[in-house]
Amino acid sequence: MNRKLKFVFSGLVKINIFLIFLFARSFTGLTIFNYRVGEYLVASTLFLLLAYSVLVPLLKKKYFLDSKPINFAILALIFSFFLRILFSGISINNEMIYKTSSYIWTFGALAIGYYVLNENNFQIRSEDTYLAFLGFVTIYIFSTRGISVNRQNLILNYTDKFEYPKGSDILLAFIFIFYIFLNRKGFSQSSLCVFILFSSLFAPLFMVKSRSAFISLAIFALLLTPYFIANINSLNKYFYICAVGSLIIFILSTSWVVSRDIKIDEEISNDLKFAITSRYNTINDNPYEKEVLQLTLFYFEDGRIFSSDGNLNWRFQIWQDIFNDMYKEGNLITGYGPVENIPAMNSDQRVGQDGTNTNVHNYIVHILSRGGLLHLLFLTIIYYLLFKKFKSNNLSKDFYIIFIPLIFNSLFDPSMENSHYSVIMYLLMGLVLSNHKMLKKEDI
Repeated sequence: MNRKLKFVFSGLVKINIFLIFLFARSFTGLTIFNYRVGEYLVASTLFLLLAYSVLVPLLKKKYFLDSKPINFAILALIFSFFLRILFSGISINNEMIYKTSSYIWTFGALAIGYYVLNENNFQIRSEDTYLAFLGFVTIYIFSTRGISVNRQNLILNYTDKFEYPKGSDILLAFIFIFYIFLNRKGFSQSSLCVFILFSSLFAPLFMVKSRSAFISLAIFALLLTPYFIANINSLNKYFYICAVGSLIIFILSTSWVVSRDIKIDEEISNDLKFAITSRYNTINDNPYEKEVLQLTLFYFEDGRIFSSDGNLNWRFQIWQDIFNDMYKEGNLITGYGPVENIPAMNSDQRVGQDGTNTNVHNYIVHILSRGGLLHLLFLTIIYYLLFKKFKSNNLSKDFYIIFIPLIFNSLFDPSMENSHYSVIMYLLMGLVLSNHKMLKKEDI
């Protein structure tokens, strides 16, 4: 690819990633020729996964990510999926089966980062990171200040849903941008200052929007700490000025965020604060549970685990109902399949305020419910082999930094069931495996 074409292609990729970060669900819900952008994303990753794990090995004897074990593990996952479809008598043209099994197909985004965005086709310039920070500030303003109803309605003319970025979306953008920036800056003191300043700006927003995203951000910071320590010999006065500035920014951001009417990332209303479920009658409907019953954050009742936190308890009851139902019906090995509705979600108190929620708010439980222990085993093997691939390239720390906080967030959030979250995560992982030198080429 010539230089001019490479520049244009790189620019288009970056613009699309930014639009996903900024508008999230509103962008992926954009309808083009009767299909949404998110559906095109999943279809593209499905095509790439089949191409690079099936066709390329057959025709060119080259394995997916240049790893025979990863290729075979993915083939086993794909084969088990189509085998289940065959024996279930479900039409392969049913679009629902691909939506509910996106945890398989989005692995194809690894191919985007590894093959498509290679050094011959894609470039990251020094100014890109600074433009990214400008975009990041735009995301903050958009998420806190919002836009008028008229502008929301204008967007709704082209998309199926208007929604501000969730905590998981902002977390994804934060990790994506700072992983690249910190590596290119070699975890220097100046990059640490930028990281602290932006963390101070966004921390209050994370705390309001999503507790799991805030904890994931803290995990991300902890994973970065050893590399800052290893690369910074001493701290000068500019760091301490930065520390004071970050404290001021945190206070101002907290005041700004608290004063705004920011939507919390929850699917349930205040009326369900104590998570009264139709599937199981709990003692959580007592408004004086803390004072009278003296319940702790986690407690057991009749062989089930509960939480005095209403939103967390809402999740606990769903997860336990799914496991109990699958055990009783003998579906633990193969799951409910990609089409059948999950019985535990057939409740007015679990379908969300708009009545459309089908997410179980846990990546592992979602895989278990759809593909059973069999698919959970395949996914575990694939992730282990991916780690081995990173490790063989001396990129163990990079795997931890990207994978752990993003997956942790998905244990309390339906992020991995969204088309863009997993696609961007895998795209970044593929980019790191293929172009790690490119990501670290900038001088400090």
